[in-house]
Amino acid sequence: MTQPGAAPTGVPSGAPVGAPEGSRGPDVRSAVEPGAVEPDGADTMSRLAQVIAALVLAVVSVLLMVTTHRVTLDVGGVPLPAGLALGAAFQLAASIFLLASTGRRLPLVVLTVAWGALGMVFAGQSAGGGVLMPAVIGDRPQYSGWAVQILGTLIPLLVLAAVWLGRIRRIARAGHPSSPRGRVS
Repeated sequence: MTQPGAAPTGVPSGAPVGAPEGSRGPDVRSAVEPGAVEPDGADTMSRLAQVIAALVLAVVSVLLMVTTHRVTLDVGGVPLPAGLALGAAFQLAASIFLLASTGRRLPLVVLTVAWGALGMVFAGQSAGGGVLMPAVIGDRPQYSGWAVQILGTLIPLLVLAAVWLGRIRRIARAGHPSSPRGRVS
């Protein structure tokens, strides 16, 4: 005789009803349990590591771009924004690194949001005007501060868009009968 809630005789507990004797069924663990796997295959600790990596790179990127955005390099009498180019190159490298090292889009989203939040701290007002990215010096607008904020958030979003478009193309090619991969010979 079985107790209420117990598995019928011959079927181990945890096995689905009607499962053959000796089977245990799928390994389902709670999301708070160490080593728990999310529906997309990433465990909780992996996601935490991805978020931490993105936050560290966001801090480094913000500090680099904010401190060097006004650096110019004169080439043939034309001032080139070397600081903005360096910051944009670092932000692109950080975005590609996060994508390549994790294979996930979450770190890029975290990088974008963290960059925007940290960048706003330096763009705020203080007693003497703008903190590190003033909007106006004298009567001249300072567009490099705007460029820093736009580049810092736009570059990871463009990398995300490229990944998204690539996935859509792969899905379309795999399922479309006229594509070379989707044809059945």
